[in-house]
Amino acid sequence: MNWENFIRLFMGQYVPDSFTFQMGRELGVLKQGRSSVAEYTRKFNELVYFSSDANGALTERAKMNKYHYGLRGDIAHAVS
Repeated sequence: MNWENFIRLFMGQYVPDSFTFQMGRELGVLKQGRSSVAEYTRKFNELVYFSSDANGALTERAKMNKYHYGLRGDIAHAVS
């Protein structure tokens, strides 16, 4: 068993669905706002990690899009 499978099984067993659902909701509305890019990135990664279900809910493309659209406009434009 590899690490990723272990984590998925562990989270499926010990992390309540209500928690992962809440993390997914927070991810859905996450915006950089006044946070630094580093703070936004840390929060984004935390929410992605805990909002993923056993099948890994977000594709890499979806994560990239969500991250980009959550950045402040001036920063998002600069990295487009």
